[in-house]
Amino acid sequence: MSTNIDININVDELHRRILENKRKVTDYVKRLSDIYDKINNETDLPDRSEKVIIDIPNSIPIIIYKEPSKEAYRELFSKALQFLKLEYAIYETLEGRLGKLKGHEFKAIVRYFGDVPSLVVIELDSTKK
Repeated sequence: MSTNIDININVDELHRRILENKRKVTDYVKRLSDIYDKINNETDLPDRSEKVIIDIPNSIPIIIYKEPSKEAYRELFSKALQFLKLEYAIYETLEGRLGKLKGHEFKAIVRYFGDVPSLVVIELDSTKK
């Protein structure tokens, strides 16, 4: 993951990007759900498979399955949904807060982690430069 910075971005444009990314996350969850349903209905796939768990302190455990199984896919989708819920919560919060600032010509500085905003600083001085 890389860190990018937007300097002097209009809050209205940032709000538009937030709404677009929130919609992408929702679409991604729908596609994951469709794939999960297909895998659950797959008759050739075993229910369980042997797994190895690597438990790293202060981190998410790494689970390695020796062969594909419904259990392996269920675990994979569960982890993906956890991260997507976190990303969605970030967008939901930003949408609410930035929505109140739209239309006032405010500028912001945004730091991203990957493509998810991790820090937003609003310039409240509305004087034009």
